[in-house]
Amino acid sequence: MRVSQWAHDTFGQRVPLIRAGVAEALSVALENALDAQKVAQTDHLHPFGFTLMSRKFEALAEAFEDMGDVRVVKPGGSQHELVVLDGKLLFPFRYAKDRSVSVMSARIGDGRPSALVQALFNRFGPEPRMRQLALHDVAPHAVPVAEALGELPEDTRLVLIAYACNAHAGLLDAWWGEAELLDRLGSLRWHHCEQIPLTQEAGAPARGDSAAAFDQGVLPAPELNPRTGAARRTPPSAEPTPLRRGTARGA
Repeated sequence: MRVSQWAHDTFGQRVPLIRAGVAEALSVALENALDAQKVAQTDHLHPFGFTLMSRKFEALAEAFEDMGDVRVVKPGGSQHELVVLDGKLLFPFRYAKDRSVSVMSARIGDGRPSALVQALFNRFGPEPRMRQLALHDVAPHAVPVAEALGELPEDTRLVLIAYACNAHAGLLDAWWGEAELLDRLGSLRWHHCEQIPLTQEAGAPARGDSAAAFDQGVLPAPELNPRTGAARRTPPSAEPTPLRRGTARGA
C-alpha cells in the first residue's frame, strides 16, 4: 500500500512500520475483548466492551514501547494511558459496530465527549476551518484538564485512529488522520482521513479497495505521569475462541 503525503509528513520513513503496529494493536485489543467475553459466559456484551475500551490504549503502548521516541502519559483523572510517538498523540476510538456507518460521519464516543477528549482536540488538534467557541464557552470543566496537559510540547499533534468492529465479525476496518471536533455530540470534520490496511490476522477480511483519502481537525484535557513499558500489564497469552453464533446479541 502506497504511503500518502500526509502519512509521510506525519511519521516519516517509518510509516509502514507504525501503520502495521497500529493494526496489530487493534487486533490484540479485539482478541483480548473476545477472550474476556468467552470467559464471562454471558449473552450480554459488557465484558467485550469494557475490555476493548481499556486494551486498545494498552495495546498501542505495548506495540511501540521499544521505540526510542515514544512517551506514555496518563492524564490525571483518566483511567487510560496515551501514546505520544514522535510528537504525535495517538487516540483510538470505535466509530461503528458495522459497515453501515461511514467514517466520514464518525462521532468520537456514543455521548458527549469527555473533558479529556475536548481538551485534546482544543490543544493538539488541527486549526478549525470555521470559527468555534472557545473551550471555556463549550466546556468550562475541560479548562483545568487542558492546562494540565502543559507538560506536553505545544507542537504535539493529535492523530485519531478510528475503527469499526464487533464481537461477531471482528475488526472490520481502521482509519487514521486528523480532524476537528465540531460540537458537544462528538461530530468530527476530517482534515485528512485514510484507511489503515488490515491483514486477515488483524481480524478483517481482504477488501478490494486498498485505500481512500479524504480532504475535509481541534480542542483537548489533567497531570501527566510517564510510565515505563515494564509497568504496563502484559496482555493475555491465550488465543481467544471465536464466539458461537447466538451467544451474543450485539457488538
